[in-house]
Amino acid sequence: MQPQSMIDNSMILGATVFCYRVVWIILLTSFIDANFMQDFSHLHTFRGHENKVMALVYVDDEESLCISGDGGGGIFVWEIAASLRQEPLRKWYEQKDWRFSGIHSMTAFGNLLYTGSGDRTIKAWSLKDGSLICTMDGHKSVVSTLSVCDDVLYSGSWDGTIRLWSLNDYSPLAVLGEDLPGDMKSILAITVNRNLLVAAYENGCIKVWSNDVFMTSKTLHSGAIFALSMQGKCLYTGGWDTNVNIQELSGDELELNVNAFGSISSGSVVTAMLCSQGKLYVGCGNKSIKVYGAK
Repeated sequence: MQPQSMIDNSMILGATVFCYRVVWIILLTSFIDANFMQDFSHLHTFRGHENKVMALVYVDDEESLCISGDGGGGIFVWEIAASLRQEPLRKWYEQKDWRFSGIHSMTAFGNLLYTGSGDRTIKAWSLKDGSLICTMDGHKSVVSTLSVCDDVLYSGSWDGTIRLWSLNDYSPLAVLGEDLPGDMKSILAITVNRNLLVAAYENGCIKVWSNDVFMTSKTLHSGAIFALSMQGKCLYTGGWDTNVNIQELSGDELELNVNAFGSISSGSVVTAMLCSQGKLYVGCGNKSIKVYGAK
């Protein structure tokens, strides 16, 4: 199943639905402040992708890295230490197939990078040399989003389901979303924090699970939500309406509330986002890779 609205938009606007060779990186403090949207300066621009950037992930292990994946199957590894380089540290490509649309999602754990692709598979790659470790099958459409938590890999797809995979042997563990009432809407993003799982849909809605039990759903945007990130009790969402919305999650095992906190206007479609160590990384559709930091 492919979301009809996304097919129409891509036909009219080219690749604007996702990322026109774009990553915006916005550095924030570790707490929410009413003035945190102000006083950002342009630090650096990474260039090199020949296709639209569909996903990015931040890795802070032996070295600080930003990894970007594009619609042509290209995977670029960028150094984001004090001295920002113009060229990627390394790059490689997944096997190309004209029937499918390259990389749509990425996440990293340990020395491995996981990518979700238009060919409906999930691939595990070595971050050291780019070699392919494993391929996971099961979804019936594009694997649009990935997340890792507690040795479990979560994958969301345009087929409307979330699949859980063991990182020990890459075996399937569970499937979420198949038994929910109503039409199966395409999942465009997921984020996981301890026992909470949040999925974003093409109709601007989110759904929340706690310990794999469905808790609640809520409409947050006027269009598709392409990106999610969660840190602590704060949930960040962004999508077609160009806004990054901030929600606070509260409640217990029996009831969960999603309360609006604030909003950032990005000025462009928000296509990728992650929160790490007090930093919010936002990918947008304006044809460049930009790095922003607080003055």
